[in-house]
Amino acid sequence: MIKVTNENKYKVLKPELFQDGEVLLDKYPLWKNMAMHPHCLCFVKDFGTKDDITYGTSNTTWFGFNPEANELKLHCTSYGGVCGFVFSESDLKKKDLTLSKNDIECMEFTINLIKELKDNRIIE
Repeated sequence: MIKVTNENKYKVLKPELFQDGEVLLDKYPLWKNMAMHPHCLCFVKDFGTKDDITYGTSNTTWFGFNPEANELKLHCTSYGGVCGFVFSESDLKKKDLTLSKNDIECMEFTINLIKELKDNRIIE
């Protein structure tokens, strides 16, 4: 079972796939974050409408590859990036009425992303 905490770290097995301007697995566009040190190759996806993003009710999945540590860090946020978003795969099966559409979409996307990276032996 996959569990997403405040800061998730994975060892990268295929660092050569992480290139600035490339699209990892034909799905995840990468860009170099020059504000981080060391510079990381990042991917970010927002969940919600334009209004959700404007008014801070969106969710986000982010990962960054640190080439010096050969490590991928991943985290999710809610409320427009204000709060960390922690969940597990089993949370999707619960009938939790407090979860928004953005929460559910973010959870499903993130769990599928982690599974896909593991299945393709990109991370462990």
